[in-house]
Amino acid sequence: MKQVLAVIGAVALVLVAVLVRNAMDGDDGSGGGGGGGSDVALLCPPELADACEAAGGGRGVRVEDAGTTADTLRGATDPDAVEPAVWVVPAPWVEAVRSGIEVGELVGERSDVIARSPVALVLFEDRAAALESGPCAGGIEWSCLGDAADRPWSQAGGEAGWGRVKVGVTDPTSAAGLPVLGGAAAGYFGSASFASNDFSGGFSGWLAALGADAGEAAEGDPVARMVTRGPGAFSAAGALEVTAREAAGRDGFRVLYPAPVTTADLVAVPIGDAGDAADDVAGDEQLRRALAETGWRVDDEPAAEGLDDGVALPDDDGLPSGGVMQALLDLWGSATR
Repeated sequence: MKQVLAVIGAVALVLVAVLVRNAMDGDDGSGGGGGGGSDVALLCPPELADACEAAGGGRGVRVEDAGTTADTLRGATDPDAVEPAVWVVPAPWVEAVRSGIEVGELVGERSDVIARSPVALVLFEDRAAALESGPCAGGIEWSCLGDAADRPWSQAGGEAGWGRVKVGVTDPTSAAGLPVLGGAAAGYFGSASFASNDFSGGFSGWLAALGADAGEAAEGDPVARMVTRGPGAFSAAGALEVTAREAAGRDGFRVLYPAPVTTADLVAVPIGDAGDAADDVAGDEQLRRALAETGWRVDDEPAAEGLDDGVALPDDDGLPSGGVMQALLDLWGSATR
């Protein structure tokens, strides 16, 4: 009998140990590689760092340039090669990456749109008036601005003393800049219905002129430099509204939304073995509130100062497919070297 009781006792101890271990594994699994729990880190570009830091759920935040993240994902061979995270970034970056890799579990399904910011042009009022008397007589759009870019102002309706038409396009290798580049191209072609084989001919030269001052524009926010340094910085800048609003309402500035209106749509997407945490991130009220406070358009959140509520946004972002966006980014790099 003693032997039987000893065996029963030993079995009971084993069962208790298994139950305890399973409970511990269950706790750990909620935030580990495939669980999608609240402790999966957010991976955010520098432009979104402050808003991501405000996100709830006890998540850590890793800050990394969007282009660096994209390169890491393109170079990875399996999910285990990438540190699990939920990437918060404008959708064109996600689509550009997905177009160039065997997706598998490396890049998961993106969330619904979290926030939006339309692409805008910022100009000095006198420069805008000069363009309207010259190459942009029908209204200032991306197409005529690119035609005027890098030309002497004396040939673009302005004064010789203004030098040349300098356009600062937000660096397309940044999170905010890729949607701006896509918006510029959509403005040239008149819609998002273009392909990379349409880049030959006049478009390449037009893009090179638009990016003639790309090196200087990449050194910092072109809108901020216009506001602080005046026309000597740039004659015009292409930026998201979240940045362009800094110039809205200031004397001597004009903020335009060129047709067709395009937008940067923020999404969350799991990368590596991050499970299904993207939708939780997209619905995080603290993140959404912080984005709205910094100038993003977020449903059911008050609009920040400087946003034009008269601008009708398209149903989607109005940008071309991910493969075309990647080809466009590659062309920009070669055209602006």
